[in-house]
Amino acid sequence: MPASRVNSMSPWHIVLVLDDSGSMIGSPADEVNNAVTAMIDELKLMTSGMKPYFKLSVITFGTRPELVCEAVSEQAVDMNKAASLKGDSGSTNAEAALEEAYQLLRKNPGAATDFTPYIFFLSDGAPDDVDAALAAGDKLKKMSIAAGTPKLVTIGFGPVNDDFMQKLASNTEMYKKLQDYRQIVKIFPAIGTIAQTATGTEGMDQAIMNL
Repeated sequence: MPASRVNSMSPWHIVLVLDDSGSMIGSPADEVNNAVTAMIDELKLMTSGMKPYFKLSVITFGTRPELVCEAVSEQAVDMNKAASLKGDSGSTNAEAALEEAYQLLRKNPGAATDFTPYIFFLSDGAPDDVDAALAAGDKLKKMSIAAGTPKLVTIGFGPVNDDFMQKLASNTEMYKKLQDYRQIVKIFPAIGTIAQTATGTEGMDQAIMNL
């Protein structure tokens, strides 16, 4: 069964799926860049580059998805690509981006002793094809890999389509529209790497719901 705590023997695969489509231009893209930077900076602080707690994958998308990095250390993420969204990558092909995440996890299934993988989908929730995007999301949420069934968290920026984002998430409470991008780092103490914190997916899910 998946690990209840994140540590060097039970790493956590975090997949960031980042919307860089035209509807994100301006403040929404800037907020996503700031949120991604804050997340990765927090992970770097937690490990000091010495403990292999995390594997990060980053997918950006507009008309087409781009795999920026695949299951790398937080220290190895190319921030020039991961946190430099401009909202200039065309339409919002969320279906293709979520399919890319599915194929990524099939290729990197982890081990039965790993922490459950989480996909964080950061967007304004305005896909080209809502039904196709939701179907791709359902495929992700139903997949079974060695590390466990992935959890899908949706985080809204800009004028968000709340209905789509709630339906895409693993459950409605796993969708959050943040008032301040810095709130996103509040989830990390729940992973169990710090003493006296909640553990497992229950602790993580509760931290996300409390954002």
